[in-house]
Amino acid sequence: MKFRQVYFIFSGIVLHFFFALCVILFAKHFDLTVPQFAYRLSEKLSIDNKYLEDYLLNSAFVIDNIQGYSLPKLRAQSPRLVPQISKLTQGKIDHSDFNQDLLKKYNPCKIERMLWLTSCAILTKDTGKLKSVKEHVNNFVLTLPNASGHHGTGWELGFVYDSLKTQIEFSTENRARINKKLEKAVKHYLVLLNSSSPSLWHGRATLTAQMWITLMALDSVSDDLLAATAPHFYSMIEALSITEAWPEGYNYWVNSRAFYIVLAISGYLNGMEEDYWHPKLNRLLVRIGKWHIYATRPDLTIEPLGDEGPRIDRKDETSRVIDLIGQLTEKKIFYGLSDSIAKQHGRANYFSDYRWGWPLFKDVNSQYLLNESSETNYRSELPFMDIFGKNYFGQAYIHQNWEDKETFISYRSGDSFTHHGHYDNGHISLFKSAPLLVNSSMYGKYSGDNRLNYAIRSVAKNTILIQKNNELNSISTSRRANVADGGQRITMPLGSAILSVDDWFKKRTQGKVLTGGRIIGSYSNGSISYINSDLTKAYNSSWFDENDENGKVSQVKRQILYLHKQDVLIVFDDIKTTDPQYQAKILYHTVNKPQVSNAVVVKGVKNNGISKSQGRIIKTKNLNAHLVTEIIGEMSDVSILGGEDFKFYVESDGDEAQFNGANFNKGLGIRKSKKAPSWRFEINLPTDSTHHQLYSIHRPSIDEFSKSRTIEHKLTRGRVAIQIDNVGIIFENSASVLPKIEGINVWYQCGSLPKVCNKYLLEKGNVQQVSSEKAHK
Repeated sequence: MKFRQVYFIFSGIVLHFFFALCVILFAKHFDLTVPQFAYRLSEKLSIDNKYLEDYLLNSAFVIDNIQGYSLPKLRAQSPRLVPQISKLTQGKIDHSDFNQDLLKKYNPCKIERMLWLTSCAILTKDTGKLKSVKEHVNNFVLTLPNASGHHGTGWELGFVYDSLKTQIEFSTENRARINKKLEKAVKHYLVLLNSSSPSLWHGRATLTAQMWITLMALDSVSDDLLAATAPHFYSMIEALSITEAWPEGYNYWVNSRAFYIVLAISGYLNGMEEDYWHPKLNRLLVRIGKWHIYATRPDLTIEPLGDEGPRIDRKDETSRVIDLIGQLTEKKIFYGLSDSIAKQHGRANYFSDYRWGWPLFKDVNSQYLLNESSETNYRSELPFMDIFGKNYFGQAYIHQNWEDKETFISYRSGDSFTHHGHYDNGHISLFKSAPLLVNSSMYGKYSGDNRLNYAIRSVAKNTILIQKNNELNSISTSRRANVADGGQRITMPLGSAILSVDDWFKKRTQGKVLTGGRIIGSYSNGSISYINSDLTKAYNSSWFDENDENGKVSQVKRQILYLHKQDVLIVFDDIKTTDPQYQAKILYHTVNKPQVSNAVVVKGVKNNGISKSQGRIIKTKNLNAHLVTEIIGEMSDVSILGGEDFKFYVESDGDEAQFNGANFNKGLGIRKSKKAPSWRFEINLPTDSTHHQLYSIHRPSIDEFSKSRTIEHKLTRGRVAIQIDNVGIIFENSASVLPKIEGINVWYQCGSLPKVCNKYLLEKGNVQQVSSEKAHK
């Protein structure tokens, strides 16, 4: 081969490589994926090539990743997005139907911005406002979505055009231009969605919802465009149906996802012909709405979940979501929840920039359907326990009753879904007047030591650790030392890239293996609430070990039983390790220092360090809330850890022969560090056996510690029963004859096959079964 030929070939390769590198660098500079950059470049250069567009839109993504669905049929009439907007524009209701005092507080006519003008024009039919909206729509400049979560403004144009297209006289040319702009926005959403960049229980859900809102505003939608967009919408709905709550945490849900998702669902319900999805969507809205109710503690704060933020206070964001759910479902419980938030925060229930939406989202009929009595007791007909995403997400909430001073409990046993989720299988929180057993995580720097080595891990939760020396986990890299906290497998701490529900199901058992705990059975009847869970697969276990070893456990099971009248929570842990030297321990985090008898300091000092005790009764206070925890079963000792230099302490090598761990506070600001719960107690189980069974009995109270104590009864064949007042409880794998014990006239036999909690009464000296409380499906 001649030198000239070699030169040209080599130069061509180098130039192609350089060109590709420049494209990638330009795309990264503008925070775009490469297909996005190419698609925008083709628009700028006015390249109108169907083959190029099809290539960049990557329609094969849907075929490869999302199961096939039949196409919906678009209704001809508008508005499609919000039912109350339709009623207002059609004259079925007007501004006089609203509570006028409230309308003044949320007056949409005082600000001259597009969404405010739209709401005002809908409400008043003012010709001047309609003219202003028309100018805004005709001059609207799209902000297109990008890869880092700036989701674009196409939905805003779609919302306004859909709301007022029947009230404003747009010329044929104007309508064509607006529709072209809306279609452009939809396709830019598709370029992102048909790539591996956004993740399902994260930005992909927001992008999908905003795309759907934009699509619903089009005057007509081609079958090709429906075929490209509808599968993404259905995948989002299937994802939400799996979890029913939001795995990233409530703050991410209500700040970045909820409004768009619920508005998109509203668009489908009102803008598509009745089909298979309509009842499914209505059921889903009710489940999502109920999550907001059940997750709310008596202090009107949402119980933290995942990488949590400040909007667990229900301020600013929650009301417009609940108002829209209430309008769509016409259920009083959501009207009541909305009014509860309004009483809590006043006008700040709607963020100041969103108050234009109040007359559009707040169901005008709610003021007539909700009287004072039902407002106070809007939850009164709800069961005391509910589980969201029971088969996969497994987030449970238990309320003692629906009164102000009730006890509140949360519990989780489920799979992993997102990088903002935590490794919290078996985590229990307990609240009575104030937090008592708490989630100790605070959301700091995303890649900081505190988040990666403490906050997302099991060590920050009220769950079970199995310490194995120098156990490797997926966070350790050449730049980050391994931290063996003893907790559950860490599957996606810094990114998730879940493309669809089908993709998630594949990853449950392949690759990182997202399978975690599962709820085997549950029951609640107003007297008891019971959950039986198997946490084994969340750990490196005999089922799967990410280090290709034999696992550190073959069984981790946790059962919880709450007695509503007695106000006592019983936790029964049944653990089997694969080596007796693996240290099993049960953790409970508290705001303030737990009190236990004869504690001896082993590291640090009394109020800033680690102490050990043989005590089996632990007392904790937080404001006027009091908690007594009793321990029944074989244990080595109890460790008390906390204080300024130990609140984020982790025994990094998994070996407590020497306390040489670290306090991982880097990446958490001073304010959040001070706000974080400071203490925990660890119940250390013996290292001379592979099988451990332990009861933790928690007695919350207000103003003073409970003086009642649990009685342990040792039965035949090594069985143990515990007595709470006149109630006997036994956890066992199979049904057996119960003994007659003086002072016990009610028995609960829990965990026996087929996963039930049997109730027995003592009548005429004999134990009689009165009910078999079978697990809820």
